[in-house]
Amino acid sequence: MTGTSTSSVGAVPTRARLTPQHVGIIMDGNRRWARARGLEAVEGHREGALRLGEVCEWGDEAGLETLTLWVLSIDNLQRSERELAGLLPLIGETIENLAARRRWAVNPIGDLEVLPGHLRASMERAHDIGRGAPGMTVNIAVGYDGRREIAHAVRQILCAGIALPDDDGDPANIWQVLIAEHLYTRHQADPDLIIRTSGEHRLSGFLLWQTACSEFHFCDVPWPAFTRADFRTALDSYAARHRRYGR
Repeated sequence: MTGTSTSSVGAVPTRARLTPQHVGIIMDGNRRWARARGLEAVEGHREGALRLGEVCEWGDEAGLETLTLWVLSIDNLQRSERELAGLLPLIGETIENLAARRRWAVNPIGDLEVLPGHLRASMERAHDIGRGAPGMTVNIAVGYDGRREIAHAVRQILCAGIALPDDDGDPANIWQVLIAEHLYTRHQADPDLIIRTSGEHRLSGFLLWQTACSEFHFCDVPWPAFTRADFRTALDSYAARHRRYGR
């Protein structure tokens, strides 16, 4: 023999690295971060607001098409007047500053009617400023509750008098399509990956309909201390998974 040949017979095929297109983040732990440092809660919220713009940068670098950030739940509106007095204007200012970069399409989602007028106005201005921006879509969930979102979609369908097609299609599947078309995230792909910071292992009602097939990554780091390395760890964790979708 004049040489040694190698054969690929029996070689294990390599899987392509999974890359998420839509990532949702439950940004938890601002108050715990502040308490651990003997600070007022608003200082944790202020530090957490700085991460919001940074994670948009990281998501852009990763090639995401959509990033959904849960900033404020409806339950959060039950916090003390003192805390809300510092938190709500901060949210409005942060979202408007994000939109002012004109890099991403800022899309407020949630029940904006439950928000005080000044915050609702800030969300609407941010949406108008960011309209048509060339980068990824950034959903900002403020006044958000997953059950309320689904109820809102069903109510819209019923109030519009939309009738199911009179054919042999599966009514359950038709209803699923109709509801998806009336969610806050209509016309967007469902999230591939959900990240929650601060060590809690639950969704707390975040994107209940959209996360049926999502992967999850729970990070012990509180949101104000979340870094680019933590974000990359979440993406790497997702990339190592094998998504079967029940097959």
